[in-house]
Amino acid sequence: MDDIKEIINPVSSELEKFETELKDLVKKYDNFLTDILVNFLFSSPKRVRPIFIFLFSKILNIKNENVMKIALASEIIHNASLVHDDVIDNELTRRNTETFYKEFGSKIAVLEGDMLLSIALKILSETSLEILKIYSNNILKTINGEIEQCSISGVVPDIETYLDKTFNKTGRIFLCGLESLFTLDSVNENEKNALASFMNNYSLAFQIKNDIDNILYKNLSDINNGNYTLPVIYFCSKNSIKEFNTEQINNFLNDKEIYVKMAYDKVLEYKNNAINKLNVFSESEYKKSLLELAECTLRSCC
Repeated sequence: MDDIKEIINPVSSELEKFETELKDLVKKYDNFLTDILVNFLFSSPKRVRPIFIFLFSKILNIKNENVMKIALASEIIHNASLVHDDVIDNELTRRNTETFYKEFGSKIAVLEGDMLLSIALKILSETSLEILKIYSNNILKTINGEIEQCSISGVVPDIETYLDKTFNKTGRIFLCGLESLFTLDSVNENEKNALASFMNNYSLAFQIKNDIDNILYKNLSDINNGNYTLPVIYFCSKNSIKEFNTEQINNFLNDKEIYVKMAYDKVLEYKNNAINKLNVFSESEYKKSLLELAECTLRSCC
């Protein structure tokens, strides 16, 4: 988080306003969980999605009040998905605190996630029909990605299936903000394609790294839930394993560093692809921040 604070300096004023508006939005809909929800939203957040949106708007020279609304909607939708994911995955902690699911049960957790989605929908309704359609279409694909993940639970997917599911699950929300910005002003086609490709590659790298971190630091919750990610896929492929049972889990854990390294090489591949797409832009503090943000958030911890 300290690294990101240095990187965001070119959009620090936008982020300061963002934090104030986000808190005001949540407190506006007061209920007995409001303070807990505020604590959840403001407990060590990275704010990667709104940071990208503000940096993209700067590099494209887009000045429009809807930029802030797009940033708010994206962050709120992301957090709603986390609350719902905790129910789906039976997660008891997140950001070093108990989840809504652990503290209040699935009913309250689902309602809190729904409330966040409703707040985001209200924000988007104040933008344009075109932006609303962008979010609707992408969120449908995100949910479909989650359903697809449930449908292959306990099955080791091939790499193509994993990447497709991963992009739908994670990349779609990243892409919403960028595609929405394109509707606010005329954007050079080369720059539009470059940023879209940057976002596609970055989001895949981002989720693969999260999957690696789950194996390294989160008590194998993905594996325990039958969600087999890239390190496991590489292990099964190399050893011609069709069924990832308890015995194979132990074998994987004995050699996990090998397959984590293979997966992180894929992170680097996508990261480098993303960074190269920014070559179409001239040097600026905003381009520098985009490059540093990609490097910082995708840095290896293994």
